[in-house]
Amino acid sequence: MSANQPQSPDDTVSAPMTQMDYVDRMLEPRDTGLQSAAALLSGLACGFGVLALWFAPMVLGFVAIGLAIIGLAIAGERNRFGKIALTIAAVGWLIGSMIAVFTGNSPISISLA
Repeated sequence: MSANQPQSPDDTVSAPMTQMDYVDRMLEPRDTGLQSAAALLSGLACGFGVLALWFAPMVLGFVAIGLAIIGLAIAGERNRFGKIALTIAAVGWLIGSMIAVFTGNSPISISLA
């Protein structure tokens, strides 16, 4: 429709967009509570996995792997962060256990004396 062409009375003009219409149409949807909980568990798993490199790998490593599995189960296939957290936790547990065995500084050890 050009500026010189008059508008017929049958043409309907769309209503202006309200603030809620803008939010629904233009912004990304917010995360649900379960997605936030999965991200929190995955973040804790990453932290415990890195901490397991230096301190108590058998305890912190298993806790980190458990938190990562729970976070991955909650998030499902939608979130890649859960998979990364599980990888970090497992590698932290493995390398931390190897360091503890090679240095003999394992906080959880069995003495055979």
